[in-house]
Formats: sequence, C-alpha cells, structure tokens
Amino acid sequence: MNPFEYAHDLVTKESYDEEVPDRKDYKQFLINRTLSYHNDIIHFVNEMNCFPDTNDKAHYDFLYHAVPKKKRSKKYWVKGKKYEHMQIVKEYYKFSTEKAIKALSILSEKDIKYIKTKLYKGGMS
Repeated sequence: MNPFEYAHDLVTKESYDEEVPDRKDYKQFLINRTLSYHNDIIHFVNEMNCFPDTNDKAHYDFLYHAVPKKKRSKKYWVKGKKYEHMQIVKEYYKFSTEKAIKALSILSEKDIKYIKTKLYKGGMS
C-alpha cells in the first residue's frame, strides 16, 4: 500500500489494518502530510507530530479512532495530470517550473511524445 491508500483508509474507515507494525511502507511523515491538507483533521495530525517517536501501530490507531469518518476529496493527494510531463518539458526547453506549466497548456500530446523521443537516452533500466 502507498501512503495515500493508508490516508484514504484512515479518513473513510473502510477497513482497519491489523498488520501496520509489520509493514515497511507505512511512513508516518507522509501520512501526516497527506492528512494535513484537510482543515478538520489538522489538529489530530499536529498532535501526532508532537510525538515523533511513537510506533506505527500507535500512530495508526490514534488517527483511526480520532479522525471522524467523512468522505473527503483527494484533490491534494493526487498529482495533477497536466503536471505529469513537466519534468521532460523543463529538461528539453530548459524552462523553470512556472514556464513549463505555461508551456504544457500549449503543447499537444504529439509534441510531448516527440520531446520524449528526443530525450530518450537508451540503456537498461
């Protein structure tokens, strides 16, 4: 699971994860940051930031039982589709982030594909 899925489970209370202490992908910082975008949860997240040495199980249990069940949007959690190709535009044109965002609104999918082929360096991944 990624941190966004943990945050979604904590907010919607769809399932309780018993195996949190055994998982290596449970990152308290990322979950706190993801949840802090919601105004009604930020106080709970701040309380967990005051105790950075808590174990993962205690962190998960506190947030699971303290955060009220409510359907919240994920608009802050998911990277926007229009910024998906920003790095290649920045590298190809040597643009800043601001200029790359403006350029992405102008470029077509065909242009993006052409830039990807030009920047392809080959090799094994």
